Amino acid sequence: MSVLRRSGLYVGTIRHRRLSPKPNAFQYGLYQLLIDLDELPELDRELRLLSHNRPNVTAFYDTDHMGRPAAPVPVREKLSRWLARRGKRLGDGPVLLLTNPRVLGYVFNPVSYFFCLDTNGDLRFVVAEVNNTFGETYCYLLDDGEPMGGRAVRSRRDKVFHVSPFISMVDISYDWILTPPEDHLTVHIDEFERGEKFFDATLNLERRSLTDRSLANVLLRHPHLTARTVYLIHRQALRLWLKRVPVFRKPEPPANDLEAA
Repeated sequence: MSVLRRSGLYVGTIRHRRLSPKPNAFQYGLYQLLIDLDELPELDRELRLLSHNRPNVTAFYDTDHMGRPAAPVPVREKLSRWLARRGKRLGDGPVLLLTNPRVLGYVFNPVSYFFCLDTNGDLRFVVAEVNNTFGETYCYLLDDGEPMGGRAVRSRRDKVFHVSPFISMVDISYDWILTPPEDHLTVHIDEFERGEKFFDATLNLERRSLTDRSLANVLLRHPHLTARTVYLIHRQALRLWLKRVPVFRKPEPPANDLEAA
């Protein structure tokens, strides 16, 4: 097998911590794939446990990201079109997508991250693709990275997309702090209501080689991770409901320009 230069397997933990109105915290183990979109044909050819646009134990489908146009379109092309509508050029550098694969045909991604690099391999900007459990998707363009020391950058965005019924949509904002996908990858999100922090989430991952052996190991350690993710979301929602955390009605999703059939 040839060396896959940028694609990799990332293993670690996700932690959520709610500070108010009622404290709640949890941490779970997980894995995610980092897919160099240009390497998809190579991954499909060389890995027995991962396929591109066809069924397998794990699989990556272009239709799982950036909308579902009537005719099949590669993810990189859909991303390029989405950026162009915002006056942003994708360029010729690599695009590395941190995401969950389909497992036995099923996938759910709370957030996937497109790390868009220049031709020298340096981070230009990030697109955060957020999904909720109502089947809706919204993408945030994080293109104002403020250096935070080391390789980390911070982007601040107003929240415009409903994710949790236990979080209001009034005067809510995010601080995203991300590191490039190297040997270690961290994504930290602080969430504020009227300037007061009430929630944070931290994704801490370590890189491993993406091979059939490493995929088999994480599949055994985390059986059907994508279905488990949805189960855990609803389990935590029940905990918040039992704690009498206020529930907010879901608004209509904002326009997002994702390609539709």
